[in-house]
Amino acid sequence: MTRNQSPAPSTSKNKASVMGGPTRAARPAPHPYVQVTLLVLAAVVAWKLAGVLLLLFSAILLAAALSALSDGLRKLAPLPNQVAVLLAALLMFAVLAGVIALFGWRILAQYEEILGKARNSAHALFAYAQAQPWGDALLKQANGARISDATDTLAPILGSAVSGAARYLTYGAIVIFCAIFLALNPARYREGALILIPPSHRPEVLSFLTRSATILKRWLVSRLIVMVALGVLVSIGLSLLGISGAVALGLTGGLLTFIPFLGALMAAVPAVLVAFTVSPLKALATALMFWAAHFIEGTFITPLVQDESVDLPPVLNIFSTLAFTVLFGPSGVLLASPLVLVIITAIQVFYLEGHLGNPRPTPVTPQPPSSRSRLRQILQLRHR
Repeated sequence: MTRNQSPAPSTSKNKASVMGGPTRAARPAPHPYVQVTLLVLAAVVAWKLAGVLLLLFSAILLAAALSALSDGLRKLAPLPNQVAVLLAALLMFAVLAGVIALFGWRILAQYEEILGKARNSAHALFAYAQAQPWGDALLKQANGARISDATDTLAPILGSAVSGAARYLTYGAIVIFCAIFLALNPARYREGALILIPPSHRPEVLSFLTRSATILKRWLVSRLIVMVALGVLVSIGLSLLGISGAVALGLTGGLLTFIPFLGALMAAVPAVLVAFTVSPLKALATALMFWAAHFIEGTFITPLVQDESVDLPPVLNIFSTLAFTVLFGPSGVLLASPLVLVIITAIQVFYLEGHLGNPRPTPVTPQPPSSRSRLRQILQLRHR
């Protein structure tokens, strides 16, 4: 090589010139300690913001309900998505306002009567227990409980409920407005969430979001039908038994059906207490009526309207409700089932399919079809 001859450029520099700039070096992965620290900080922030996250999930759940109703409206008429969502919101509020206008005062009067009779029943039960040797010893062991203390706890409960009414109304307004905005343009928020995800994982996250939305819609539609059916059954049954406040108790039973299994027990307690003021036999008949109504619901109604993909096992349903109640309080009771469905979907997408590559794990021993599957197959054959 002569003195005037310049050295040949390297291959990397040639490639850099062809690409139009210097090559970017691969970013080193964060240290494991840094990753663990970030995960711990994220968990602490999520725990501190648990209430806000539950409000966000409530808005997503209501947005799924609006989306399901708007999908039904678009099947009836070719409407844009935004127009269908607004019509769905107006329809929901119109139905709620109509029910309050037609039956609001009657239901409030029945609730007042129910509370009075339930308190009298509780007073009579405590008095009977105190008159018995075993009952008196049990009450003394329970920190010297007095009848007046046991039966007059309703006043502070109602007082706290009234004092917190403004706060819950504010939370409700936030959830409603956020749900409407989410349902009007879900693609915008979905794309905004995907931007934060590395490109290699975006297909999995998109699949999780899409399947979660579908499952929540199916679950909400099935729950709504079951709630209406059970409320009608309970109201008719209590009316036939001659229990006062049948409409209010039926409404309570229908609303509490939103909470699977535990909601049925919560709905039966006030009705049985009201019936106990008539006679113990009437209380027993009321309890049997609730059992019959839920038997009809679980055997004939739920298999028709609820898909198996949103059918949680009873043990998982009960213990998940208890766990979320301990963690999040009353909000955990209401949101336990949809939260578990979303968690199951996440496990299915990210672990079973993404990590193990096994989309549908097969059981070790073949399981016979469930009664719900057999009933659905029979009804499909008859329909054909």
